[in-house]
Amino acid sequence: RTVQQGLVVYVATEGGYGVRNRLVALRTRYSTELPVNLVLVPCSVDLSGRGADVQPLLDAIADVGRPSLIIVDTLSRALHGGDENSSEGMGDFIKNADRLRNATGAHLMVLHHSGKNTEKGARGHSSLRAATDTELEVIHDPKTGERKILVRKQRDIDALSPIGFAIESVEIGADPEGMPVSAPIAIH
Repeated sequence: RTVQQGLVVYVATEGGYGVRNRLVALRTRYSTELPVNLVLVPCSVDLSGRGADVQPLLDAIADVGRPSLIIVDTLSRALHGGDENSSEGMGDFIKNADRLRNATGAHLMVLHHSGKNTEKGARGHSSLRAATDTELEVIHDPKTGERKILVRKQRDIDALSPIGFAIESVEIGADPEGMPVSAPIAIH
């Protein structure tokens, strides 16, 4: 299937160094000479009710181009103390997420954690699920080792079948003492 390529802005609100290592691992694994149209923002952003970082983030994005996809990883860290369980806290996040989407025309992907009871889905107020077009759940069965992505909600098109994947560790270099450094990547 042919896809349209575009700029991806990855806002790594937690684990910026880990994300960098995974990007190096992907380049190492696939040793591609093709340009990767990805901008990494390895710091926390405030998308809570204060929304202090929405305009600075939009300004930074405008400096690098028009994105096709903006990834916020994770919702919890982007809330900056906002209450994910209240309609106000989640509503403020949704409002600021909409500001990003509307100003850029990009698809917005938000990574979020499930609650303790995974059968109940994502943590937080139900307004998040109501505002979501596509909800994917990444699961790992520790008994079988099986890993897959499940479509939990799909608004406008038919839901896809589960997608299986494995995790591969890729050596990306050595630390100052000469010990190998590796990072995980997902393999279809």
